[in-house]
Amino acid sequence: MLIFALYKAVPPDIAKVGTVGGILKREEAQLVINPHDVQAIEAADYMRRLAGGKVISLSMGPHQRVIPIANTLYDYEVWGVDEAYILSDRRMAGADTRATAYTLSLGIKKIIEIHEEAVSKLIGAIEENKDIGEVMKLAEELYNKNLIPNKIYNDKPPLKRYSLLERFVNREISREDLLNKLREHRESLRKDLILFLGMKAVDGETGNTGPQLSQALSEALKIPVAHATYVTNFSYDPDKKLVRVRRRIGRVIQEIEMDLPVLLTMRPEYEAPSIPLRRGRDVLLENYKGKVRDIKILNADDIKADLRAIGLVGSPTQVGPTIEVRKTIIKRILGRSIRILKDVEKIKIGDKEFGPYKKDEIITDPDKDLVKELVEKGFAKIYDYDDLADEIINILSRRERG
Repeated sequence: MLIFALYKAVPPDIAKVGTVGGILKREEAQLVINPHDVQAIEAADYMRRLAGGKVISLSMGPHQRVIPIANTLYDYEVWGVDEAYILSDRRMAGADTRATAYTLSLGIKKIIEIHEEAVSKLIGAIEENKDIGEVMKLAEELYNKNLIPNKIYNDKPPLKRYSLLERFVNREISREDLLNKLREHRESLRKDLILFLGMKAVDGETGNTGPQLSQALSEALKIPVAHATYVTNFSYDPDKKLVRVRRRIGRVIQEIEMDLPVLLTMRPEYEAPSIPLRRGRDVLLENYKGKVRDIKILNADDIKADLRAIGLVGSPTQVGPTIEVRKTIIKRILGRSIRILKDVEKIKIGDKEFGPYKKDEIITDPDKDLVKELVEKGFAKIYDYDDLADEIINILSRRERG
């Protein structure tokens, strides 16, 4: 089973929505994992321990900034992720939720195809009646690359004797049985699929990416990928390949059953339950060799993206005027800070350049020449007790209205 943990890299303090045509320059920002996606990592880890398989983390953004985050996920509680992919390309920049969902869906499809091609190589070698030594050597190579699970090949006891190739060597299954099992596994890579992500990103707050990704992935894989949002808990029936989901929307709690493949967006209060003591060997056979710490970068060409549907070009959303979603704490120094009274474009004083500034912006410790220039022209005033009192009254008024 392939288990995807999707996450977004976001600025730690401020996320700005630019003016029409503007984008957040993530390549210049210090980034951290979106807090809501922590539950996606935890849920993916739980699913792997419950059902077997491997956890693949996936994000989209400038890889130079995202790689440090991806590296931390290998050692995340409890087992961490097994592999990491990053979709990174300047042409992907500025994507809205629709363009993001489309790009992610192609990235997921590409990763699945990499695994399908590995199994196809093994099937081809057997169909060509290659020497069993060559087949085992190929299987070992694919296994070491983490592309086939223990149930197909394993070189260590006690699992070795249960692997398909070892059973074939020992004449416990026929060549045709082996080929049928390998074909079944190849087909299952798209069907036995589960994806997790946080319910929203703190720099967007739309909550749209999950449902849109479900639709985009259904189109990319040509099979229905169901989705459930605001998930607080879930369980998995390995025999029926059924996911039972509990989710909360406002005061409404729903319990639903879903066939794989499925995509779940997790609420912040999700906590992975304890693992039931059953299916131990079956889970281990579904697992892969281990962790691959060589983070793989995929660009738009690698995933065969339609350039008209990615990035800013493929984003129909019109972004409104600049707003601050999360605002850092700004100190006010009475008698020294200044308050901007009207919008100010960039201004040059001597060899120094300042601005631009927005109305009501506070500049904590401004340059003396800048203060003189702005105050004399009526563009700013020295921050005083009246300004402080006005801010306190506004804060209290907002609380009363809230």
